[in-house]
Amino acid sequence: MSERDCTHAPLAELLAQVGDTFDFSAFAGILVERLRNGRADEVADFIGTLYSLYRLNDEQAPWRRDPDLWLELARLTVPRGVLLEGDARRGRELSREMQAMARDWLAGSGDRPSWEVLGLFRKQYYWFWYEGMPREEVLSLIEWLHEVRTTAGLQPTDYPDDVWGPLIATLDDADLLALAEQGGALYRDVVNSYRWRHYRKPTRQRWAPWHAFFERHPQLYDLEPVHDDPELIALRWAQGADETRRGELAQALLSYAERRPQAHFLAQLDRLVRQDPATFVRQLSERPYLFDVGIAEKIWAEQYPELLPLLLPGIVKAPKPGAYLKVLQPLLAARPDAVLEIPAAKLAGILPLLEAERFRSLLPQLGKVLAGSSSKALREAMARAAQVLSPDEIAATGWLTVRTKNLQLACRDLLLAHPDPAAASLLVELLAGGGLDAGSASVLQARLQAQGLLASGAGAAEPASLQALEAQAAGVKRIAAAVKQYDAPELLALFAPLSEHATRVLLHLAATAEGELSPLAKQLLAAIPAENRARLSLALTQAWVALDGDPRQRWALKLVAGNADDRVVDTLVAAILAWGKPKKQRAVVAVGQLGALDTPYALARVLELSSSRRLKDLVIEATQDTLGEAARRRGLGLAELHDELTPDFGLGEGVTLAVGPHSYRVELQGDLSLRIVNDKGKASKSLPAVKDAALKPEWEAASARLKTLASGLKAVLKQQGPRLQAALMTGKSWPLVRWQRLFVQHPLLRIVGRSLIWRVEGTPLSFRIAEDFSLVDVNDDPVSLPADAAISLWHPASAEPGEHEAWQSYLDDYELTSLVEQVGAPCQLPVPAQCQGNELHPPAPLEITQGALSGLLGKWNYRPGPVGDGPGIYEHSLDLPAAQLYIQLHHDRYMPYMDLGNRVAIEHLTVYDTRQRDENRRWRVIPPADLPKPLQATLMGQLQAMAAKAAPAKGEA
Repeated sequence: MSERDCTHAPLAELLAQVGDTFDFSAFAGILVERLRNGRADEVADFIGTLYSLYRLNDEQAPWRRDPDLWLELARLTVPRGVLLEGDARRGRELSREMQAMARDWLAGSGDRPSWEVLGLFRKQYYWFWYEGMPREEVLSLIEWLHEVRTTAGLQPTDYPDDVWGPLIATLDDADLLALAEQGGALYRDVVNSYRWRHYRKPTRQRWAPWHAFFERHPQLYDLEPVHDDPELIALRWAQGADETRRGELAQALLSYAERRPQAHFLAQLDRLVRQDPATFVRQLSERPYLFDVGIAEKIWAEQYPELLPLLLPGIVKAPKPGAYLKVLQPLLAARPDAVLEIPAAKLAGILPLLEAERFRSLLPQLGKVLAGSSSKALREAMARAAQVLSPDEIAATGWLTVRTKNLQLACRDLLLAHPDPAAASLLVELLAGGGLDAGSASVLQARLQAQGLLASGAGAAEPASLQALEAQAAGVKRIAAAVKQYDAPELLALFAPLSEHATRVLLHLAATAEGELSPLAKQLLAAIPAENRARLSLALTQAWVALDGDPRQRWALKLVAGNADDRVVDTLVAAILAWGKPKKQRAVVAVGQLGALDTPYALARVLELSSSRRLKDLVIEATQDTLGEAARRRGLGLAELHDELTPDFGLGEGVTLAVGPHSYRVELQGDLSLRIVNDKGKASKSLPAVKDAALKPEWEAASARLKTLASGLKAVLKQQGPRLQAALMTGKSWPLVRWQRLFVQHPLLRIVGRSLIWRVEGTPLSFRIAEDFSLVDVNDDPVSLPADAAISLWHPASAEPGEHEAWQSYLDDYELTSLVEQVGAPCQLPVPAQCQGNELHPPAPLEITQGALSGLLGKWNYRPGPVGDGPGIYEHSLDLPAAQLYIQLHHDRYMPYMDLGNRVAIEHLTVYDTRQRDENRRWRVIPPADLPKPLQATLMGQLQAMAAKAAPAKGEA
C-alpha cells in the first residue's frame, strides 16, 4: 500500500492488513500520526469501536450460552488467531476437533510471534481434556504441550502451565512421580497437584513416596520446595545447603503449619538448631511472626543458650502474651527484673494471669513499672491482679507514701477495686497524703463520704458555697496544655460566675479525666446557671468543630453532656455532613452527641442523616444505632419512633419569649412562617431590639431561641417530603387516634396535612383536611371516621373508578400543591410474568447507560452497593427504615468510577422485610405479589423510568 493510501484509508481497513502489509508497530505509528494531524475524533471513534468489539465477548454474548454457536464460531475464528470465551460440552468429539484445529494452527503459524502461537494453543488445549480420557492420551497430550512450550522458546523452569492441570489430575501417584522427573514447570504443577490431592493425609504419610525422589534431585526441591514435611527440610539441609538456602529452610521449618502435635517436627528442629543455632537466631530476630508458643516452650525446655535471649522479646511481640505462661512464669522467677522490659500494654494482659505467689514476688519491680507508666489499662490490670493481696500487704509495699502521680493513681484504682472493706482505711491514708490531683481527690472524697469514713466538714462531696469551690480550685496549680485551645476570653466569660482560674481548673479536670467528670468538676459546672451552660455547650461544640473534630480535643464534649439544648444540633449536623466521608470516625462521634441530646429535633436530624447519600456506611450505621437506642429508651418500635420525630418546638402549648418586663408570643402562620406578637398584640417578624444594656443578655438568649426555632422548623419541614413520600409508596397506615394526634392536632403537620389526600383502609372513603381542620371528601362533604379506622395516604394504585380524575380536578380547582405527588404517582402494577419467585423483573430486557442510571438512582435516594470483581458495583439499595423495608436493585456491572457511557443491564428488584430473619439470619424476602399495591406501582414506575431512558440497542445510532 502506498503512503498516500495509508494516509487516507479507513483505520479498520488498515487494521485488516496488519501481518500482511505491515506490522503492529507500523499501524500504531499511523494512529499517532493521525492523532497529531487534527484527526483525533477519527482515532477516538476507532478506539471506541475496538473497545465495543472487545466487550462483545462479555457474559451477555449469545455464544457464551450456546455451545453449538460457540463451536461454529471457533471453526471460523481459530484460523485467524482468535478463540472466543464459551461454554462447550466437553467430550471425545470436541477434544478431537480441538486437537485437529490446534495442529492446523501450529502448522500454519508461519512467522507469527511465538507468544501469539503459544497463547492460542493454550486456549485450545484447555478443551482437550474430557471425562474418561485414556491414560495414554493424557500422557501424550502433556508431552505435546511440553514440546510446544520448548518450541516457543520457554525454558523448562519458566512459569507453570495451568491448562494441563485437569490432565495431571487424572494420573495416579506413580505417573506423577515419573512426570516430575522431567523437572521445570511440569515438575512444579505435578508437585502442587499431588499436594492438593493428599492434603488431608498426615505429613509423614503424605510425602513418604517422594523422599527417594528428592534424594536424587535436590535441585528440584529448590525449584518448588515442600515446606510441609520437616524430614524433607532436614534432608535438603543435609545435602549441603549453603547459608542462604539454610535460612530459607529454617524459615520453612519454623512456619510449618502442622508442627505442634507432631514429635517429629520437634526432633528435626532440635537437630538443626544444635547444628546451626545462628541461622535460627537470625530467622527469629528478623521474622518475629515465626515465634509461637510451641517454639518458645521448646527453647525453654532445651535451654539453647543462643536462643534464650530471644524468649522475652518474642513473647512481648506476640499478639497474646498470656498464652506463654508456661514459659513466662519460670522465666520471671529466674529473672524478676525482666518484668521491667515488658511494655505496659503487654504487661496489662499478663498480670491477671500470673499465679498469686509469682505476682507477690514481683511487687518490688511492679512498683517501678507503675511509677513510670501512665497506662490506664495497666492500672486496671494491676487492680484486678492485686485482689489476691491483703490490705496489710498493700500497705507494706510503701507505695501509698510515694508522691509520684502515676503510682498514686495506681494505688487509688487498686484500693477502689479491692473487695476487702479494710482497704477503705488505706484510701483515707492515700487522700490525707495529698499526692492526688484535685479531680482524683474529689472522687475519693465522694466515695469515702458515702461510706461514712469522711466527715462532711472535711472535704464533703457537695461544698456549701461557690467560695468553697473556688478554694478547692485554688489548690490546683498546674493546668494541662490541652486547655490552651479553649482559653479565649469570650469562651471563659460563659463560665461565670466562676473565676478565670476556676474555669481553667474545670477545663483541666475535663481534659485529664479518664472517664466521666470527677465530682469536683461536676460541682464547678453546676455552679454555672443553666442558660449559660447551654450557651457554653454551644460554644464548646463550635470550638471542637472548628478544630476539625480533633480526637485529642474531644474531652471538651464531656462538659456538654446533659447541659446542651437544640442550639447545638445544626452545628453538629453540618459537621457530620462535612466529615461523613473524609473523617467518618469523627462524624460517628458527632452522631453520638446528637443521640445523647435525645430531643425530638436532634433525633429528627439523625433520621434525616440516616438516608443521606453524602455519608459513608459507617456513619449511616451509627445513625441507625442511635435511632434504635432512642426507640428502646422510649419503649417504642422503630416505625413508631419515626412518627414521633416531628417536633412542634412547643408551638402546640405556646412559646413565649421574655425580655425583662416584656413578653412575646411566637405564632405559626398558615404559610409555615413565624411571627412575634408582643403583649399589646402588635405582630412582627423579628424580636424588637432593646436599648437597656442590662437587658442585653436576656434579649440575646431570646433571640438565640427564636433563631433555633426558625432554623429547626425549616429543617423539619424539609424532612416531611421524603418522610411522607416513603409513607405513600409503602402504603403505611396509622390507627385513627394516632393519626389524629400526628396530623390533625400537631401544630406543624396539621398545616402540612391540608395539602394531602387521605383514605380509610379497606373502604372506598378518601378525604382531606380542610382549611378549618375539618375533614371533607372530594365533594367537600363532611367526613366522619369510624373509631377503628386505619388511615393511610391515598394512592392512585388503590383508587376506585373515577376517583383519580375527581381528586385531580379538586386540587386544580382549589389550586392546591401537594407536599408529595399523589395524583401523578405511578399507578401501573406489574404483570404476573414479571414476578419470578422473589424477584421483580423489568417487562422487557433493559439496558441503560451509567450516566442516566446514576441520575435516576440519585433522585430516588438509592445507595451504591460494595465494589466487587471487575471492579464493579452490582447492586444499589434503598433503605426505608420507617416501613422496615430494604429494596435492592440488581444489575450488571456498574463502574465504581463515572463511566457515563457504560451500558448497565437491569436484572431485577428484591424487597426485604428487615423485621424478620430466616433460618440463616438473613432478612426475609417478600414476593412482589405480596407487596402493598403502592409499592408495587412505585417499583414498576422506577422500571418504566429506566426504560424511558434506556440505551439504544447495540449498532443503533
